[in-house]
Amino acid sequence: MSQPFSPLRRVSTRALPLHSLFLLILFQFTGLLPVQAQNTGLPVFCGQDAFNHIVRQQYPELYQSFQNTFDENRNRPPAASGRSPLTIRVVVHVVWKNPEENLPDSIIHNQLAVLNEDYNRENADTTHLRAIFQPAAGNPQIRFELAGIVRVQTTSTFKLDLTANEIMVNLKTGSQGGSDAWDPSAYLNLWVCKIQPIQFGGITLGQILGFAFPPNNLGHWPANSGAPAPGQDGVVIDYRVIGRNNPAVVPVPGGTGNLVVRGRTATHEIGHYLGLRHIWGDGGLLGLPNNCNESDGVDDTPFANAQSPFDCDTARNTCNKVEPFYGMDMPDLVENYMDYSAESCMNMFTRGQADLMRGVLTSVRNGLLQASASPETAAGEARPRLFPNPTRAGATLQLPAAWPDGAVVDLTGADGRVLANPILSSAGEQQVEIDTRGLTPGWYALRVRAAGQVWTGRLVVLP
Repeated sequence: MSQPFSPLRRVSTRALPLHSLFLLILFQFTGLLPVQAQNTGLPVFCGQDAFNHIVRQQYPELYQSFQNTFDENRNRPPAASGRSPLTIRVVVHVVWKNPEENLPDSIIHNQLAVLNEDYNRENADTTHLRAIFQPAAGNPQIRFELAGIVRVQTTSTFKLDLTANEIMVNLKTGSQGGSDAWDPSAYLNLWVCKIQPIQFGGITLGQILGFAFPPNNLGHWPANSGAPAPGQDGVVIDYRVIGRNNPAVVPVPGGTGNLVVRGRTATHEIGHYLGLRHIWGDGGLLGLPNNCNESDGVDDTPFANAQSPFDCDTARNTCNKVEPFYGMDMPDLVENYMDYSAESCMNMFTRGQADLMRGVLTSVRNGLLQASASPETAAGEARPRLFPNPTRAGATLQLPAAWPDGAVVDLTGADGRVLANPILSSAGEQQVEIDTRGLTPGWYALRVRAAGQVWTGRLVVLP
């Protein structure tokens, strides 16, 4: 029996030279602290800002590797028209302490629907994009397929601890109250939890809604760097902003009312995971103003000197300069998923962003591109059959005659543990019986690999 995937090693807890970071955070939010005492909203931002600072300060070689990845994929030639969709399999880890954090399947499925709309330009609000930006709108043609939902009840809390350089390691470690990653080279791991507010000196500075690790093309980790381990790769989202059918609320930063939640936090963070930066180029730490020369590495996203403050101000133009791509001065692109605009006005990636993400997905993250088990597989394509499904006593996996000998079958539980790894060696049409009588009721992921061909399916075991 195969051993479960266990790639995690703890991030170094050496103290970081973060005094400048805290000063910047305090500078950014000092004006809001008296307001917070009146029960208005906390500042909200993407954890990518803080993560970039940690990596830049503590792991310069790793940071340079990220830079090289961005530059390499920025310089790739545009993808040809008529390209085929790329499919990513997603494992959602719901790590919950209080009942409201244990989101039902309906919200998880809704979030996947939002991702598939946004990454294929099938979202209904595409009509809200201003005419001046319509020619730049891109379609990444990336699909997301739910491979599994893992639920872990915990007594732990999860926060981005800047002083100790802890990037929520416990969230991704089963022995520390979290959930171990499924193989991050083959799956997009998306952790859902309650992210604690960032605090310093007893003062609450703000709320992170999510964060993601950008792609890394290093062949090895720098010696003694304590850089993030493979098992930490993926996306983390606060449970309150998953899906557009989520009943939870998040206060508007520094104002009244609540944020509009339409599942776009995951769209934004997966953009980071696939190589995109914030549209203002991440100049000026944590969204502070920059000099309007900071680039996100994409030519068709106009320069901006700072983030949008969670609004929909289409009149904003923070950089008065001629944009080389457009040949004229352009307003800020507040409709872009990689800004901090309100989710109600986010509705597009640009062509350049779409090409960059596809470049990352077909290079440094190409292990994610496995054959899909979805009904969208081309008609007539020979693929395995699994029956009966659902089942109580057992199931039969039948491989088509076109598949080569020596297939490897993995049966994985919802906790990510590989339960079986039989070798099939018979010639022609191959068949294997799966005994489910000793399995706990629930769903299991089934993966079949044979000479470069991969098929995944879901087996449901009834009580």
